[in-house]
Amino acid sequence: MWGIHIALACLVFSQGAFGQTLASLLDLARSSEPTYLGVKTNVMAAKARVDQAFGVMLPQVSLTGSTNAHDRNYNTRDSHDPSASEGYNSNSAQVSLTQPIWRYANIVGWRQAKVVAEQSEYQLAGAEQELLAKLVEAWFNVLAARDEVAFTTQQAAAQQFQLAVATRGGELGASSWPQLEEARAKLDQALADVAMAESEAQLKRAELEQLVGPLHELNASYMRGEAVLASPTAVKLDGWLQGVDAGNPNLLAAMRAYEAAEAEVSKQRAGHYPTLDLVASYGKNSQSVGGFPGQSGYDIKQGTMGLELSVPIFSGGTQSAKVVEALAQQEKARLEVEMARRTAVLAIKQAWFTWHSAQIRTLAGIQAIRSAHSTLAQAQVGTGQGLKTRLDILQAEQQLRAGQRDFRKGRYDQVVAYVKLKAAVGSLTEGDVAALDALLVTSPEEAGPEMEPRLIKVRAR
Repeated sequence: MWGIHIALACLVFSQGAFGQTLASLLDLARSSEPTYLGVKTNVMAAKARVDQAFGVMLPQVSLTGSTNAHDRNYNTRDSHDPSASEGYNSNSAQVSLTQPIWRYANIVGWRQAKVVAEQSEYQLAGAEQELLAKLVEAWFNVLAARDEVAFTTQQAAAQQFQLAVATRGGELGASSWPQLEEARAKLDQALADVAMAESEAQLKRAELEQLVGPLHELNASYMRGEAVLASPTAVKLDGWLQGVDAGNPNLLAAMRAYEAAEAEVSKQRAGHYPTLDLVASYGKNSQSVGGFPGQSGYDIKQGTMGLELSVPIFSGGTQSAKVVEALAQQEKARLEVEMARRTAVLAIKQAWFTWHSAQIRTLAGIQAIRSAHSTLAQAQVGTGQGLKTRLDILQAEQQLRAGQRDFRKGRYDQVVAYVKLKAAVGSLTEGDVAALDALLVTSPEEAGPEMEPRLIKVRAR
């Protein structure tokens, strides 16, 4: 049974010679993540709508033409005149031009389309910030899950050794039946923890693949023990909060949506205004015969130019209802701006306090490692003097591994919290994500031993 769990643990992660980098994963995410690509497409559509709104203010020119074959029978009521029958052809062509001179709704619609295009740009910026932050979080969740699998696997190995000791003690009469049953229960619990850790690792991998697509092989990295982590404390919390209105892309997009809603109110009110157009046309009609048999054919050319005024008088209340609807949508947009602002503030506070709690957990992990080293050294000395047993050494080693796991998890959470903080104010860049690769190496040996970690220095970036 134990061998099966060891095999499963090895299948969760493949520790090859080359590990994925955040930069390479970011390239995959940008080229395959559906939500992000959908927002990029929306930007293209918004820019096309700007061209459409501008185009309706330009001259509208159309060309029409027709050709017809006729078969005419001509009979008079005078019996002395013979009947006549003839076939002929007629053609017509006309060029028409309409130039809007005063259509206020078109002017407002063009301004509105430009605002909506700006909104889509901010939405894309927000989607990119979210994608970068999600990718970093998913990657470090994968690392934390890998560490948990390793820890629980080692824990189960220690419990298996304890069961073997208890079994041997029972055979020699040194252990009681309850002690043996307790050892078996602890091993079963440890194996259950391994299974849960493996399942969680698979789920974290699935979350990463949701962003970057299927990964045939996952080579998780390791963080350098002496890596210098960035710190947000160079700026106070109030300073981060002040950057919301100017930097949070989701809030800026909501503000542009409110401006577009204002423009929609003006556009619908313009439905009550008169419109004035310049209209012109030039056409030619040709017919091979006249209107009566025997008459010659003709060519008629005609050009016209003038102004066309349209004054709305009554539309059954439809236009007034559209104005009321636009006002309601404007109020909704205003509330969405406030909601976006509150959401951004909450995100900053969550990231800020998460970073501080993660820093505390990191320092606690350092202290736990130091304490475990002292306990382990004492157990090793005591074993040589006959005062301690192999079981005491195993327990001290497990304490050390637990401290190392907590230390790593605290540092992962610090990185993720700082990234989320920068994303909340719209300052997270591709370079920030790529720079995180400098903190990572492909093997635990390259990461360096975590035997006596010093207090980790932090540096604002």
